[in-house]
Amino acid sequence: MNGTVLAIVGLYLVATLAIGWYGYVRTGATPAEYFLAGGTLGRVVFPLTMFATLMSAFIFLGSAGWGYQHGMGWFALLGVEAVAGIPLALIGLRVWRVGRDRGVLTPTELIGAAYDSDAVKLAVLVAQFVWAVPYLAIQAMGGGLLFESITGGAITFTQGAVLLTVVTGIYLTLGGLRSVAWSDVLQGVAVVVLLGGAIGYLFPALEPAAATAELASETDLLTPAGELGFFTPGVWLSFLLMNAMAIVAYPQMFQRFLAAEDERAFRSLLVWWPVMVVVAALVPVFLGVWGAATMPGLEDPDAILPALLSAHAPPWIFGVVMGGALAAMMSTADSLVLTLSSIVSRDLYRAHLNPDASSGRETWVGRLTAVVLLGFGLAIALVQQGTIIDLAVYFIQGNALLLPAFLGALYWRRASAWGALASVCCGQAYFVAAEFGPAPSFAFLPFVPALAVACGALAVGSLLSGQSKTTALVAANRS
Repeated sequence: MNGTVLAIVGLYLVATLAIGWYGYVRTGATPAEYFLAGGTLGRVVFPLTMFATLMSAFIFLGSAGWGYQHGMGWFALLGVEAVAGIPLALIGLRVWRVGRDRGVLTPTELIGAAYDSDAVKLAVLVAQFVWAVPYLAIQAMGGGLLFESITGGAITFTQGAVLLTVVTGIYLTLGGLRSVAWSDVLQGVAVVVLLGGAIGYLFPALEPAAATAELASETDLLTPAGELGFFTPGVWLSFLLMNAMAIVAYPQMFQRFLAAEDERAFRSLLVWWPVMVVVAALVPVFLGVWGAATMPGLEDPDAILPALLSAHAPPWIFGVVMGGALAAMMSTADSLVLTLSSIVSRDLYRAHLNPDASSGRETWVGRLTAVVLLGFGLAIALVQQGTIIDLAVYFIQGNALLLPAFLGALYWRRASAWGALASVCCGQAYFVAAEFGPAPSFAFLPFVPALAVACGALAVGSLLSGQSKTTALVAANRS
């Protein structure tokens, strides 16, 4: 066990807890304060918290693992994330305006208000929860892998997963979004700077020119289809659509829109998003591909980045980069849990179980829900099967299929509650049937035909119902 590495990672954990306590002192008792930081995320904090929310174990460890396993095809597919700042800013601005005008705090509250339908709200709520808990699990999985790697097994996978979950739970329940956003500033800067530094140290050791020549002559890792032939044309199109759409539909990203201070925050997001994503999302793929030449035969592809750093970088570099990986996992877990807990406390507890609940009680229900959700994610992590990205893909596809209903509320005057309900239910049902049952996927990932079903159901259901519940919402967004 390397003391330097543990000291650096431990220092990061202590700093995160300190931020959580400071956020607790500064955060008011109202749900808007706890869940949206009072709508005060400005031009610096807003783009950093959006970026840190995206940077998960999926990006940090999973992308390197898929680069190692499948090759450069994954690099090309992740490249679409670099331009995702455009739909994020444009759609996010519309969502922010609606939230400001209507006082909504959650994605499900917004869509329920848009269609004037509790049924639509509950359908979206159920779908978001079904796909979110496995995504929470991959953050705990990443923490377990990280601590097991940096300690040479002295801290086991289980102990590492528990430690990450406990620290995340403490600072999240203390300060809500204010703590999360401030820690995201630390985490976002850490991820970009440390990954950039890591490639500087690893570049000479990996001998990329020689590694590339070796991979080109002996493997298919540099071909579009990849070593295992996974990236067929249909799968390529599936991932391109999925990555472009899901990033807007993630519940934690959607709620961040509502926390922006003003329109300038969205303009800042447009400027900084491509820079941050190119460094943090694409660098790990290169390292994973080159690692296949220098460290072939790893049993767990997700372990390639820690293995490379352990073998080729000084202990302090290994420590700070693993601190960055820890930052990525915690920033995603805390954001997703905060959003889901706000949905439970506001859209279930206050809306249906206790309409007379005080703001303080609503906030505490959210805090307790956060603890329960983290526990569920940890439990799944401890019994999981498959790689980090295998689990992440379920979350991405399931959430992306909700986007037609949200876009209908924001952009289409004739979208109705019946159409939105049909879109959510039919799209999700077809996806499950294609992923786990007999429904055909037509050489694509199940997401693509399910998306066609979701869009068709929205159109047909809305036109046949003859009623629109979104006219006022669309009109408000045109102001």
